Amino acid sequence: MACGVRVGDAGAILRDAAWMARVRTWPGDWAERRAGRDCAKCAEGRPEEDEWGVRFFAGDWADAYLQRQPPQAGTTVVVFRGSRHVADPADFTDEELAGYWSDVRTVAKAIERGYEPCQLNYMTFSNAVPHVHTHIVPRYPDDPAPARPLPDHIFANAPTLTPQDLATQLALLRHHLA
Repeated sequence: MACGVRVGDAGAILRDAAWMARVRTWPGDWAERRAGRDCAKCAEGRPEEDEWGVRFFAGDWADAYLQRQPPQAGTTVVVFRGSRHVADPADFTDEELAGYWSDVRTVAKAIERGYEPCQLNYMTFSNAVPHVHTHIVPRYPDDPAPARPLPDHIFANAPTLTPQDLATQLALLRHHLA
């Protein structure tokens, strides 16, 4: 995938004046970042915690981090930890695809058993960090936006877990992985 270029069936570059005249908003080095240059997720290895959360699952293909400042209780980020950098699920090999989503499902089952939400939302963007990762956000009976995405203010005003609450929730999730 090239950012800013569309390729036709015969490999010819197709440009349409209106499309090409738009102002570029993506970083100029986006293609290099997608290719893995200076990838923070690759560089960090498999840490027990990062600035956003604490790991409670280390699978064959992914690690899962309970978020310290969750918009909803149990919000987790699952990060691809294969042997290479992958920016988009479409770039997975068949083995990586099956392994990653199997690990995501394992984590989701633990969240379901531990928190009993009405629904889980899976968000795989890679817009800010071009490395495959999936945010799993539980949705509850008192949800502020049932059947819709959570409003931005829920994320912006998410409370930070106390160390005791974080430890309790990590123990809960680890228990439900077993």
